[in-house]
Amino acid sequence: MTNVLKRAQLWLFSYAWAWALCLVFSLKRERMSHNSGITARGRIRITTTPAFPAHDFFQPGREFKCRVRHASASYEDDTIIQVRAASLKFADSDYDSPLDLELNTGTISLFWTARNFAEFAQQRRHRVNELAYWNYYDKYPRGLLAAEDGIRKYPASFARMYYHSQTATRFVGEDGVLRYAKYRLVPADGGPETGLMTKDELRNRWKEALEPGETRAPDYLRQELVDRLARGPITYSLQIQLHTPQPDDSPEILNCNVAWDEATHPYMDLATVELESILPRAEGNQMRFSLLHHPPSLGLLPSEHMDDYNSLNYMRARSNVVKEFRVYLTKAWGPREAEQGERPETVRG
Repeated sequence: MTNVLKRAQLWLFSYAWAWALCLVFSLKRERMSHNSGITARGRIRITTTPAFPAHDFFQPGREFKCRVRHASASYEDDTIIQVRAASLKFADSDYDSPLDLELNTGTISLFWTARNFAEFAQQRRHRVNELAYWNYYDKYPRGLLAAEDGIRKYPASFARMYYHSQTATRFVGEDGVLRYAKYRLVPADGGPETGLMTKDELRNRWKEALEPGETRAPDYLRQELVDRLARGPITYSLQIQLHTPQPDDSPEILNCNVAWDEATHPYMDLATVELESILPRAEGNQMRFSLLHHPPSLGLLPSEHMDDYNSLNYMRARSNVVKEFRVYLTKAWGPREAEQGERPETVRG
């Protein structure tokens, strides 16, 4: 297949995928994932002593208003074992923003190209022993490794987890040099991450289901964030890893299922993120994040076909239409109705 045909295949697939999601999720007024969330607003301040190359957007001391949306990735119930997330918007806005970052727990991604993401998505409803994606994990042991790295069980707080962008994006400094960047959002005090599972708990895989006799509220993480902010601001450190491309680089440097070695790619402080207040739920539900929100010196790396490592972000960027359609239908029809058997939320704010 020629390069032109490969690019056309990626383009057609990404748009077909987006419109399919409109039918499956937007008509139900649901996000594709990370549906169960809570949003806070605050401020971002770029570090005054950067260790990274000078950059036109990340100017020392520059400040932005911001929003952070925390969510559990796969299930409405916070008590179920799953990946957790933090989406960061460099603006106090429902949508418009100079930069959006989408981050999850775990250093590596469960899927790494557009093609194998499609395989992953098809397994969503196929469960074995109360675990989704069982067959996918059988086929892709690296996907299982990423799941084990990313899932969290009974974390103490959204504010006590580490969130990673996982995929590499472009970073062009004031020196004009192209570098690859990855980001993470961590507690400002550098304290330990909560919710990590032990090797014994992971040995025979795990169950993604409500535990019998569970006493925690289904939205206990959201409750905890409301209570924590009532006591004072929550502070995170936004950090960055950089890689300067070399002629002898392995293609795996762009594989989001492979973490960069922190010994050769240390995390550098980029900014302080301070959250101050919770948004009303209705306002938070109208929010949309986009990988297309970035200045010219940042953003996506080019993708040539469905099997290259940059194709995953290319496809994710095409989901804007899905998000816009969901917001439109939510405004027109109201928020989604709770499913039968779903435990009632108790969160305030």
